[in-house]
This record gives sequence, C-alpha cells and structure tokens, in this order.
Amino acid sequence: MNKNECRLERVSNVTVGFVLMFVGLLFVVTGITVLPVIGLLIAVPVLVLAGIFLVSPRSKACSIIAQKTRGVINN
Repeated sequence: MNKNECRLERVSNVTVGFVLMFVGLLFVVTGITVLPVIGLLIAVPVLVLAGIFLVSPRSKACSIIAQKTRGVINN
C-alpha cells in the first residue's frame, strides 16, 4: 500500500457513506409516504451503514504509512 492509496481510502469511505445516506433518506421518504413498515425497515440499516462509513477510522497500514511520512517530514 502506498501513500496515494491511503489518501483515496478516506475519500472512498466518505463517498460510499454519502451515497448510502442518500439512499437511506430516499427509503425514509418512501417509508413515510408509500410503504411505512417495509421502507423504514430497509432505511434504518442503510442509514446505520452510512454512519459507519462516514466515521470509519484509517486502516492500520495507512496509519503506519502516515506516521512514517510525518517522521520524515519532521526530521
């Protein structure tokens, strides 16, 4: 894993999180208006997944690369 892949890792997590949040909100609107039980049962897990992707931490490999990079810059 290189430095560029680590930068893109966080961007991809946030992108997936926002897409899931949008889909979840569509299910919420559908659940409120058309299919109350089914729409909300689908919306809740999708919104939970969106939250997980939005707050997910860096992988261990990227953390190590970031520490090494900071050490090179600081020295």
